[in-house]
Amino acid sequence: MVANTWWDREAGRLVGCTNDPDATDISYGRPARIGNSGKPILVPTLADELRAQKPGARVVSLSLKARSAIGLAGHGGDAIVWFDDESGSFATSRAYASEPVSAVKAFIDAHPYEKENGISWTLSAPADSYVMRDAGVGERPPASWSGLFPHSLAGRNGADALFAQLWQASPRSDSYLEGLAESLIDSLSLGQRDTTDFLGISFSALDEVGHSFGPESREIEDVLRQLDVALQRLIAHLDAKVGRANYMLAISADHGVAPIASAPRGGRIANEDVRERIEETLTGLFGPLERGSYVEAANFTDVYLAPGVFDRLKASHTAMATLEQSLKTLPGIEHVLRSDRLSDKSSDVAVRSASLSYMSGRSGDLILIPKKYWYFGGRAGGGTTHGTLHEYDQHVPFILLGGTTRHGHNRAAVTPADIAPTLARFAGVRLPKAEGKAVVN
Repeated sequence: MVANTWWDREAGRLVGCTNDPDATDISYGRPARIGNSGKPILVPTLADELRAQKPGARVVSLSLKARSAIGLAGHGGDAIVWFDDESGSFATSRAYASEPVSAVKAFIDAHPYEKENGISWTLSAPADSYVMRDAGVGERPPASWSGLFPHSLAGRNGADALFAQLWQASPRSDSYLEGLAESLIDSLSLGQRDTTDFLGISFSALDEVGHSFGPESREIEDVLRQLDVALQRLIAHLDAKVGRANYMLAISADHGVAPIASAPRGGRIANEDVRERIEETLTGLFGPLERGSYVEAANFTDVYLAPGVFDRLKASHTAMATLEQSLKTLPGIEHVLRSDRLSDKSSDVAVRSASLSYMSGRSGDLILIPKKYWYFGGRAGGGTTHGTLHEYDQHVPFILLGGTTRHGHNRAAVTPADIAPTLARFAGVRLPKAEGKAVVN
């Protein structure tokens, strides 16, 4: 997964990282049309290896996002659930089940999220107990919200698409996923049989709120406070049903988030401007094309050039240097990296970071690295985002609880890639293709 989406050269379009035209999604409500599966994942996940090596192991994975639920589960599982934005309903895929999973359907039928239409997201503690102020600079609240609490979770026409968007961007969605997790722990007897099971939950509200309000917002602070409560409930339920010594819980994140950019500290780099600058420069170097354009796609940090264009650039040091310098005249671009010169052994932090995220056939020909407090997005975008090598993007929590872990802090360098090997060791599972290392015995 080099990104949420990448440019499919054969199809000539951007594709989602879990899109599968051969799969059909199954809705727990209104019909779903998009097909998703783990087919684009080219290595077995921890959950895949667990199912293969521990007969009878059950895999449950929950999120608001298909890519998160599928990324945690992999290629199979017993209850893989996400929220389908187009239908406004929870969904799974025929890659995982032939019909709605009865245990999931029972919870959703008994607790329809639509019942929360019209309630408000209010602060969970006294206003003067918060560090961050209300209505921060540069925030971009979703439609119908202001920058001030409370935030109404009401659609324009009942529980419509607007309500679904607002509900997902509130702590209520995290609370719902936690409740669903408790229900499936009970109904599927997770961790309570003579084998090892896997439960993955991607709490998605923090990401939704982070994009709109930024990390220095009262909204983020309250989401985290309410997520703490949800985690407390989940841990208490696991302790009661499974026993602290019989499970290991890992908590982390896939990324951080950049502070909202504002001049002169930083700003947004429009992908439209990147594309336009490349077209302008290469037209000057090679002349206008008879048809088409030099750039097939400028997708966040990745630039995909039309067939043969990158080879022409590699053959001419002058042309490549000219393009690199031209791109660096755009405000916010620090490095222009060539895909053919990436190396995970490089002493250059930017080159090594890009190399670790690169995959031939999915990544771009050129990788653009923004300066600190700059990030890519549409010209009309707002709020903030992530996806760079800067500390605020890469610094995430790494917390282990239960099993053989002991209370304390480990100052050794770790990454989220170490989580799967650590859990695998606890479960007695081999991960021959793991990227990280086990951090506890």
